[in-house]
Amino acid sequence: MTDFLPKGHQVLAERLIEGRHVARMININAQSKALALLAGRRRIRQRGRGVDFEEVRLYAPGDDIRTIDWRVTARSGDPHTKLFQEDREQPIVLMVDLRSPMWFGSKNCFKSVLASHVASVLAWAGLEAGERVGGIAMTDAGIFEIKPQRSKRSVLRLLRQMESAPSPDAAANRQNPAISWSTALNQLKNLSRPGARLMLISDFSDFLSEPNVEKTLRDIVGHRQVVCFKVTDPLDATLPPAGRYAISDGSRQIKMDTSQQAIRQRYQVDFERSQQDVIDYLRRYQVPLVTVDTDENPNELLQQVFPKR
Repeated sequence: MTDFLPKGHQVLAERLIEGRHVARMININAQSKALALLAGRRRIRQRGRGVDFEEVRLYAPGDDIRTIDWRVTARSGDPHTKLFQEDREQPIVLMVDLRSPMWFGSKNCFKSVLASHVASVLAWAGLEAGERVGGIAMTDAGIFEIKPQRSKRSVLRLLRQMESAPSPDAAANRQNPAISWSTALNQLKNLSRPGARLMLISDFSDFLSEPNVEKTLRDIVGHRQVVCFKVTDPLDATLPPAGRYAISDGSRQIKMDTSQQAIRQRYQVDFERSQQDVIDYLRRYQVPLVTVDTDENPNELLQQVFPKR
């Protein structure tokens, strides 16, 4: 179902449920060499079949059929599989940024809709692989978490949480305190146990503005695998065609003339510099940053990052 693509300005759980069809086209346990190169290292650690037996648990879709324990299966009547030391569970924990800066887009959809789309596909793919799935939604109204579980109900709760994220106007009326990255990352660390795989989805526009982020990030990457998805829009990188535009934040309005070449160049250079700063910052901790744009097909990108074997 490759026609399942993010559209519009509103996150709808019923649309995100369709992400399960795209999830069948990717293997979240098979990460590409390109992703490893983005992290600044040769290869990202993957699960493999070890030699030290650890335990037996119920068989889940995605498990290697060669590890089925036929004695336990025959005795219990339900298929069971053996876990080896290297095959310990790696829960998938998503963090989706749905704050005000993400409620913007000039092509196909808002960045918030694209972020939710990517999160839904990754969540369904994790469940398809037999992993526990949970996540955090960063919103202007607060941080909401879903504990990792191996159940469809857990994924649906996460999708509904993304759907219920308040719009910037609604959040402004509530006068909630600003949600910081350091707070969100600390909550993410507490939600995910060592060995988990974390997927951070945001435009990372204010990621480098907080001095307390580095310590928490260092603690997280020391015991967890992290992949970041940077959501962008064409207007983030390049000003609109030459002309005079009125810009408003809902309460104030300014006029901008985009016909001046010097302004256009400076705008583009500032974006590229900020983009590279985030890449360099995360690379120091061997965290890959994948860029996904509202003008692109995110399903094709996810198939490249997590190729189906």
